[in-house]
Amino acid sequence: MLGERPLIISPSLLTFRETVNRTLDSTLASIDTAEDAVLDLAARAGFAGLSLARIGLAVREITANAIVHGNRYCLGKKVFLVVSRTRVRLEITIADQGAGFDLGSVSDPRSPEALLRPSGRGLYLARAFMDELQVRRGDLCGVAVELVKYVSKFKQQGASLEN
Repeated sequence: MLGERPLIISPSLLTFRETVNRTLDSTLASIDTAEDAVLDLAARAGFAGLSLARIGLAVREITANAIVHGNRYCLGKKVFLVVSRTRVRLEITIADQGAGFDLGSVSDPRSPEALLRPSGRGLYLARAFMDELQVRRGDLCGVAVELVKYVSKFKQQGASLEN
């Protein structure tokens, strides 16, 4: 068409990726290690303020689930963390070596029978704070939870409002 310019996308925009891998013990101290690794990469991706806090809370909840419910504090089992950032998204995978679970069997923490339980809100909070949450069987065993937060959504929401 006359007057239209072709869309040119820089190859570096498509191929840039920074990844951090961690193998964590099934101890509560590993929750801090996971959060620190994720928040470091998230900050370099451009997230700040409330968005960083929400990402951190999502990671803490899913890592705690992997340690407590998945691996059941078994020191012989590990939690695997993979964090990647591209120019458009932050990707986090947290996997355990437990028996696994059916996401459909997790009760809604807002239901009357669940309101007074001392636990059971981790997946709900993580889903609320991230743009995507997927649960799948782990590569060898257990469960892998994949979290995604888009950089563009953070910028569209006005980073200055979240700092």
